[in-house]
Amino acid sequence: MKLTLDLNLKLILDMMNFLINKAINTQEVAVKEKHARNILAKCVCKGAHTFWAAVNRLPLSSNAVLCWKFCHVFHKLLRDGHPNVIKDSMRNKADLTDMSRMWGHLSEGYGKLCSIYLKLLITKMEFHIKVQSLHHHHQSSCCTLAR
Repeated sequence: MKLTLDLNLKLILDMMNFLINKAINTQEVAVKEKHARNILAKCVCKGAHTFWAAVNRLPLSSNAVLCWKFCHVFHKLLRDGHPNVIKDSMRNKADLTDMSRMWGHLSEGYGKLCSIYLKLLITKMEFHIKVQSLHHHHQSSCCTLAR
């Protein structure tokens, strides 16, 4: 049973690596919608663990086009993915912040844009976590008042 689970996990991770490499590459062309949709379809069931396992292998700090495409795909995932995507992605907040700071030092090319986009994505995650906790707090307060 464990061998089957390990094999399935490896196949899922290999598929996610393939999809990520198709969508997030160094070519200065837009991310193809079908590639972004395929990534979203793989992450819509459970969360973003496999997405982050694949993305953490990419050299996002060394290529601004690669980073920009990552931001684009990640934004779609945050917007349309499973609610666990935000919670799973908060684990990488420090890395995203460091990358934003690093790209912010560049004044030409995509560097400044990557820095701003990363800050936007971090703010979006923080906002949704805050709203989610307020929503849960509000629901528990309403339940208490209803009794």
